[in-house]
Amino acid sequence: MGLFSRGNLAFEKINLSRSKIASDGYATITLNVKNRDQKFDGLVAVTETDDLQGQYLKIDTPSLSLPALDFPNRNTGDHKITLTPHNIPLSEMSFRIHLKIMAGGADRPVLEKKFSLTVTKKQ
Repeated sequence: MGLFSRGNLAFEKINLSRSKIASDGYATITLNVKNRDQKFDGLVAVTETDDLQGQYLKIDTPSLSLPALDFPNRNTGDHKITLTPHNIPLSEMSFRIHLKIMAGGADRPVLEKKFSLTVTKKQ
């Protein structure tokens, strides 16, 4: 049922392309969410970092709507979220990335995953 699951929903695929990048590079989160037998609509992938003002790390799609899982044993297909560093002032900076899957306007995530990303300043 996928790598990480909670009840009737699981990550079919969840991957951070690189955990360490240069300041002129980027990293990609690839995700695919799958249901078992419960239907889910209003699925949204929300990506947050500990760079609260987006000063050093840009998220191309911080909030991404996913297709409804309206039949048993379906998946959303692969979706990509790109993280791009900018204005890195130090030789190395680390960021915590929190990906949450929200459903039907709920306040709490139905699924979540945390990553670490280290950015080294290109000389």
